[in-house]
Amino acid sequence: MFNMVIMSFAFSDRSKRRMDGVDSRLVKVLMLAIERTPIDFGVAWMGGVRTPEEQNELFKLGNSQKDGYTKLSKHQLGNAIDLNIFVKGKVVDDREMLCVVAGVMFTCAKAIGVDIRWGGMWKNRGDMRTNNFDDLYHFELCEN
Repeated sequence: MFNMVIMSFAFSDRSKRRMDGVDSRLVKVLMLAIERTPIDFGVAWMGGVRTPEEQNELFKLGNSQKDGYTKLSKHQLGNAIDLNIFVKGKVVDDREMLCVVAGVMFTCAKAIGVDIRWGGMWKNRGDMRTNNFDDLYHFELCEN
């Protein structure tokens, strides 16, 4: 027999502010996922709704394929969110942890009937190697 420590995470006020303007369905998925995740996460800087100028800045840096003017990002529409992973309160870049959070996000989305897509599997076929643009931090609502 083993002892299992159940961690309980919650969003900081900063992460909650960064969810302002994000579609309520995606926020519901996030709120459920933070309660069920074994890994702490929060909303990244510019991870919620973005202005055209903010989106264009990320485009110029090569961090987005949408320029914010002629090609709009789902962030500009409130239909996407970018997350950070935290270990002992510090942001870490860890593919395995991001994949675990993605699994929790998909499970929670399915449980409440919300269809999401993850930047680690743009085609949702389960093969991360087919991506042209790897964005493991990104989650968005699927088109209806």
